[in-house]
Amino acid sequence: MDTSIDFRLILALMNGRISTMLRNKISEDLASARIGITSEQWDVLHAISLTDICTQQQLSEATSYSKSKMTRLLNDMADAGIIIRDKSRVDWRSNYIRITRKGLDIYDKAKVVALRSLQDSLQGLTHMEIFTAQKSLNQVLVNLRQINITKKKEEAEAEEALRKRREKLIRKLILHKH
Repeated sequence: MDTSIDFRLILALMNGRISTMLRNKISEDLASARIGITSEQWDVLHAISLTDICTQQQLSEATSYSKSKMTRLLNDMADAGIIIRDKSRVDWRSNYIRITRKGLDIYDKAKVVALRSLQDSLQGLTHMEIFTAQKSLNQVLVNLRQINITKKKEEAEAEEALRKRREKLIRKLILHKH
């Protein structure tokens, strides 16, 4: 069994080629089925369906879309009657997003198409290979999240140390003036 690393595959994962190709396949299949949403809108609908109601910020985090892209997607989806934005009663800056009845009908149809697209892309793989790939990619995500958490913690600690050094320097300067 060859256990060497296929750097072409790693590069394809890193530059998003695989996700782009899958997103394109889903887009083509949604268009062929005349469902009337894009693969990006499908991503948003799917993310909302996992929680029933969520904020725009949560959707941006769940889909990795920028705030501006998420705003455009949600505007288009609201105009099409697929989602509704409800203002938060607690924080006026937040909108809660939920799927309309029309959106649920679209979601159900799109889910069948998206699952078929995914199954097509996984042809030739056994259940065990799919499970192993899923488990491996989940571990990569966990590792990357931990790296980000560690990096942010180190940055915060460095900033705190710098703040303390500044305060100490300011105290020295003040004491030397008097």
